[in-house]
Amino acid sequence: MNPVQNEWQVVGEAIVNQYYTTFDSNRELLLPLYAPDAMFTFEEFKAQGQQAIKQILTEKLQFRSIKHAVTKVDCQPAADGSILILVTGRLQTDEDHPHAFSQIFLVKPMNGSFFICHDLFRLSIHNSL
Repeated sequence: MNPVQNEWQVVGEAIVNQYYTTFDSNRELLLPLYAPDAMFTFEEFKAQGQQAIKQILTEKLQFRSIKHAVTKVDCQPAADGSILILVTGRLQTDEDHPHAFSQIFLVKPMNGSFFICHDLFRLSIHNSL
């Protein structure tokens, strides 16, 4: 594997690990991972900017506890140094059954670190016939 590819995959996986470890323990501590004008979608909730994201994470998401289990992390580099990250896995909230999910992050390098600029989350729940 090309060393450059390895580098962005390692960075992407580290970001994902930090994100879900923090999300599972204290969602409010996720805010420093987001760029000031980041865009955020969590199911039907949409926001732009750290304060609007904070409101969704701390007030609108009604579960008390959550545990993510990441199945796969796929990363692609962009010409501007950004990394596109696709995460698939399962999560369990409170006493609910586990559900599959997908989440996409676009992280950009800023001030010597990477920050989330775009975050899209969707549960993989299908209507059964």
